[in-house]
Amino acid sequence: MPALTSSYVPQQQQRPMLSHVNMQLDTYLANSDLEDLRAIVRSLLATGPSGTTTAFTSIARNRIQNSTQRKLPSPSSLFTTASPASSNAMPTKALYDTLARARALFGVGLGFESLPVLTSIVSRILPLQWEIDSEMEDALIVLDADLAQAVQSCREQLQSSGDLVKDIEGARSTVKALREVMDQCRVVVESWGGEFPLEKGMMSIEGWKF
Repeated sequence: MPALTSSYVPQQQQRPMLSHVNMQLDTYLANSDLEDLRAIVRSLLATGPSGTTTAFTSIARNRIQNSTQRKLPSPSSLFTTASPASSNAMPTKALYDTLARARALFGVGLGFESLPVLTSIVSRILPLQWEIDSEMEDALIVLDADLAQAVQSCREQLQSSGDLVKDIEGARSTVKALREVMDQCRVVVESWGGEFPLEKGMMSIEGWKF
């Protein structure tokens, strides 16, 4: 008589299905449209259990800090002119690529790390001029909003419980450098009759001490 066999599998051995599910999800992630993934992540952050947003932010921050980042475009490539004889500047794709890097940083709570990127952009504005209601003016409005958000991220970074600011003096120097270049930008723009385009950013950083 053949030996009896049992269909019972001890609980500790019932693991392969979980790995199988993970493999399927990884396949989905590897083959999904980027916009679909963004929509899914936003929904997860909005509806997930308490702590989901904190965990996601921490993982994203560690990823940025510990992975090799693409080299930023040269500051000289951020703006161009319609012709060599023109004094009116226009933004380039390199500008928006650089802004994207800054947003990735301040978006996960690394506000101070984003400031040098934004400072390099503001410094490139100094020799430039632009027309009202131009593409350049629109780009500077975007930059202004990013500056204000970056400073807010810095404030939250200081208040965080995770010791995200390890070098207070370095952080102060970073803020000082941005404030100085924005002051210079205001003087230069007003000298040729333009309207200073970074008022929100200036208001967020003016008089801030920590």
